[in-house]
Amino acid sequence: MSYNVREHSYVVGGLGVTGQACVRFLLQKKATVKAFDTRANFAAPADLDGDLDSGMQAFMAEKVTCTALSEDYFDGVDTLVLSPGLALDIEQVALAQKCGVEVIGDVELFARLNASTSDATPAKRVVGITGSNGKTTVTLLVNHLLKSCGVKSIEAGNVGRPVLEALQSDADVVVMELSSFQLETTSSLVLEAATVLNISDDHLDRHGTLEAYIDAKHRIFDNAKSAVVWRDGEFVAPYEQLITVAKGIAASNAVSDGESNAASNEESLASKNIVEYGLGESTTGFAIASFDGDDSARDDEQSLYITFKDEKLIALSDIHLAGMHNVLNIMAALGICLQLGVSPALAVKHLHSFKAAPHRCVEIARVNDIRYIDDSKATNIGATVAALEGLAPTIQGKLILIAGGDAKGADIASLSPYLTKYVSHVFALGKDAHLFEKSFAHTTRVATMKDAVKAATRLAAPGDVVLLSPACASLDMFKNYMHRGDVFKQDVHDLLNLHSKNDDAVEATS
Repeated sequence: MSYNVREHSYVVGGLGVTGQACVRFLLQKKATVKAFDTRANFAAPADLDGDLDSGMQAFMAEKVTCTALSEDYFDGVDTLVLSPGLALDIEQVALAQKCGVEVIGDVELFARLNASTSDATPAKRVVGITGSNGKTTVTLLVNHLLKSCGVKSIEAGNVGRPVLEALQSDADVVVMELSSFQLETTSSLVLEAATVLNISDDHLDRHGTLEAYIDAKHRIFDNAKSAVVWRDGEFVAPYEQLITVAKGIAASNAVSDGESNAASNEESLASKNIVEYGLGESTTGFAIASFDGDDSARDDEQSLYITFKDEKLIALSDIHLAGMHNVLNIMAALGICLQLGVSPALAVKHLHSFKAAPHRCVEIARVNDIRYIDDSKATNIGATVAALEGLAPTIQGKLILIAGGDAKGADIASLSPYLTKYVSHVFALGKDAHLFEKSFAHTTRVATMKDAVKAATRLAAPGDVVLLSPACASLDMFKNYMHRGDVFKQDVHDLLNLHSKNDDAVEATS
């Protein structure tokens, strides 16, 4: 069914980056639109991205409401486009629904418009990536590999670029990072491939329960044609969604092939629609396998490789992304590329030219063989566990952890066994620092990031790693996780400058 924005009347809820992008798009399309923001102190930006046009200026001055809404506000409105930062249970949403207004997000608006394209402007092929951790890395990696292999693609969604901007681009493929907040308001997004990379306790302050969080994540499979699945992960495989797709195709085949073939067709199609990966050995999908060394190696030397269907693709020693969690990320990215018709053997050739996003297990400095690693993007327990498990095999000495912030209702105690196994000492800061003290005996609470860096450095010795991987959100002390990582880097570099006066062995890496 065709979808024309001029046939609808919109309210945009929330005027952060996503909300402003929605407003700009709808104004460009000559749609009827107004907006509200829940912040009482919201101020219209004097300039937006350096180029606030006259239409947007007028809108911000005349069409934005920051006071309480009445039912009259929604007269003549049929669609509320809600920003992902606003929860579905706020009073403005309840009022809109009471007035018969449909509540969607910008991703759902993208989906409806993308499905309404013509032969002259065909629909973009879309892949969707979600998970508690690693989704930005995988999104950027997929986009890099596709573009390197000649596919005209663009990344969008939670990665930073609003999806409606991607809709207006000349890309053929949109690689979409999707948060649970975005998926809550999405119902018709058709995906060539979808993946839930992993699931850990996160955003329970918003979703309430782990089950509700998982349900939100699994909406990514609702209209997906295929899935890329971590075979050893919990809660990451599609439940019934892809099987339902397979049943539909199998039923249509049964009309011509006979009912006796329906069950076998269904089973075959379901297996074809899922590509698996994992760190163990397997002859199907992506796996890890050891191969004898080359002729120049010792007889007992073996190398570990990423494989696809038992054929080796790349040696783990040739991968520049740190940690085994990034090996899983690479497999997931290769699986998504495969579902878009790009062979893993071709895609993997371009892995070496990929530059990881900042604040994701990036070494920022080294002094006297003490490594400082910024993993500020680890805003939940699962991300920190991934960092600990991924880095531990590569560390010769101790692992000293800087953590803390806003735990968002997560159970920090569940991190305790990983701290006991991998971590020598924790320096905890922020709103929920006390939870780390309760969970791990070798914890010292500190007031600032600078205090944490100084204390960790005093404790560290050559071969050790000082890792910022907070397991918490940052907004209790910082603007965002990027700001937190930048402060960590600055404090480390300030300390290195002090050392460098009397120590020629200082090395800083950016």
